[in-house]
Amino acid sequence: MKGKSKIFLLAVVLVLIFTQAVFSGGQKDEEGGAEKDGPIRIAVYGDQGHNLTPLEWIKEDAEKMGIEIEVIGVPFTAVYEKLKTEFIGGTGAYDLVIFYPAYLGEFAEFGYLKPLDQYFELYDPKLDDIVPAYRDLYCNYAGSTYALPYDGDVLNFYFRKDIFSSAEEKTAFKSKYGKSLEVPETWKDLMNVAEFFTRKKGDMLAGEILTQDFYGFAFLGARGFAYAWWSNIFASLGGSYFDRNLKPQINSAAGIEALEILDKLKAFSPPDVMNMGYEELKNAFLQGRVGTMVQWSDVWKKSNDPAISNIVGNCGIARMPGVRQADGSVYFRAAAPVGRIISIPETCTHPEEAYWIAWKLTTDISTECVSSSATGLDPYRYSHVENAEAFKAFGTLEESKEYLEIVMENLNHLFPDVNIPGSGEYLDTLDIAITSALSGSTKAKAALDTAAKEWDKISETLGRDKQKKIYNNMLDVWAEYGFWKD
Repeated sequence: MKGKSKIFLLAVVLVLIFTQAVFSGGQKDEEGGAEKDGPIRIAVYGDQGHNLTPLEWIKEDAEKMGIEIEVIGVPFTAVYEKLKTEFIGGTGAYDLVIFYPAYLGEFAEFGYLKPLDQYFELYDPKLDDIVPAYRDLYCNYAGSTYALPYDGDVLNFYFRKDIFSSAEEKTAFKSKYGKSLEVPETWKDLMNVAEFFTRKKGDMLAGEILTQDFYGFAFLGARGFAYAWWSNIFASLGGSYFDRNLKPQINSAAGIEALEILDKLKAFSPPDVMNMGYEELKNAFLQGRVGTMVQWSDVWKKSNDPAISNIVGNCGIARMPGVRQADGSVYFRAAAPVGRIISIPETCTHPEEAYWIAWKLTTDISTECVSSSATGLDPYRYSHVENAEAFKAFGTLEESKEYLEIVMENLNHLFPDVNIPGSGEYLDTLDIAITSALSGSTKAKAALDTAAKEWDKISETLGRDKQKKIYNNMLDVWAEYGFWKD
């Protein structure tokens, strides 16, 4: 009996040792060999810069969970290319990935991502709190949840409140155009406003002499996401990426007219507008070089930071301009490019720990993330847009409420990025066409015709019938939220 007791005790001890090794944060060594003591390292991939800052905020809590966070940042426009290369290679270099929703359909369809539904019992992601457009359009694919939202990007219209309210400017505008100076409701209205406010150094603006040239409008013209500034106009003209038969519509009359409108607005924009990415566009507005622009939601927060803004208290935000309809209403759509989401790669060996990080960012500290000027992250939950108190550091409570109401209005009139396999190639091809035409290299119609032909080639390569089915399924969801009309 004593021998059997010793064997039994030894077995118990071995079980306890094994259990401790599993739950004490042990991980494999660099060569993939035996487990070693220490925290579980989770490599988090995303576009470098301020939007990875919240990972620093949770590192202490992660350590208490036995998790070590390694942050891997890449350039803003390189996210798709580098991530796709990793997924094809299947090296397992990343345990958690932050990327743009336009790529979700491709990554999920090809089996690169783990469905997240299986982890919801561990930590509740509070899906009902997420604005439906983001939850159902940007995080779901084929009936499963493959991502959680991290950034509720939507484009908004910005204007300088001080120059729009100036008595001198109001009088001059009325004299020139025969109507009152107001925040433009249509793209036609914007054309007049952009022309009116474009001035030379030494001219007067709102009672003051300009010390630099001033421009009525600005947009993101740099390669990568310039297509989205075109798509606001395109969608308001009734445009769509494809029809139900997967025939490209980007070179339709709406597509050509939208590109011609943006090109005309370019005449009232800074000469370096085609080199303007997010930072350059934001800075042009905050430094007082332009009177209006289209930009992501976070710029309002930064506009009221005196350390980086020369227009504190004078940043107005409004719904996107649109097109006047026969009944007098204005049809407008707000593009939603980027809009970061978080997913777990299929190759991740510690998915529960990776999911904890995703949950922490998207749920537990999400309000802090989207209401801080230290990030460029924007609201995507009802609890964000209903919590003006969290944003009052950037203005009065009433101003915060107005800001959130405008963001929500634009969210409710989205023109989402196409989200099917091949979206990265489709959108990059479109972006080349847009920037080529705006830079004067080719005419609008020729550029878009070329892009449409390339879209057909992409569809054929990926399987036209399969692409058509997936696209139509996407449109059904769009229709449910009023973003598509047959």
